[in-house]
Amino acid sequence: MPLYLIIWIHLVAAITLIGGLIYLHLVLRPVLLPHDSEKESYEILRKTAQRFRTVTWMSLITLILTGAFTMLSEGGSARIETMWGVVLMLKLFLFAVAFALVLIHDFVIDPFAASTQSSMNAQTATNNQRRAALVQQTILVLTLIILLVATYLTTMS
Repeated sequence: MPLYLIIWIHLVAAITLIGGLIYLHLVLRPVLLPHDSEKESYEILRKTAQRFRTVTWMSLITLILTGAFTMLSEGGSARIETMWGVVLMLKLFLFAVAFALVLIHDFVIDPFAASTQSSMNAQTATNNQRRAALVQQTILVLTLIILLVATYLTTMS
């Protein structure tokens, strides 16, 4: 497969991930959360977030595979020992942190698990949702920073 196609797939995965996060935080959540008392609003947010979880993981796996392929095809460690390599390592570190936060969000906090929510009292569920929102916002900021670093990398080549 040509390298330009791999890079295009990488970009589509990044756009999908970042675009979905922006939509959830800047459009859907602000519209639905003022109506938090309505069970229907919460259900819409829960179903959307669960569906986006699948999209998130597909995007992350695609980013890992296409990023690894691109790095391997770039040609040796000569570039890694340059300033470009240092910036690339920063990008990879930020991605690792964002990936770890997605893991924590989806498998530790898990704000929309129906069985977890039904067994919690209202205060605990609200605190859990606040923690999840903070982690989601951090992931969004990190992915935007990663995009900035990636853009900077393209100007260095």
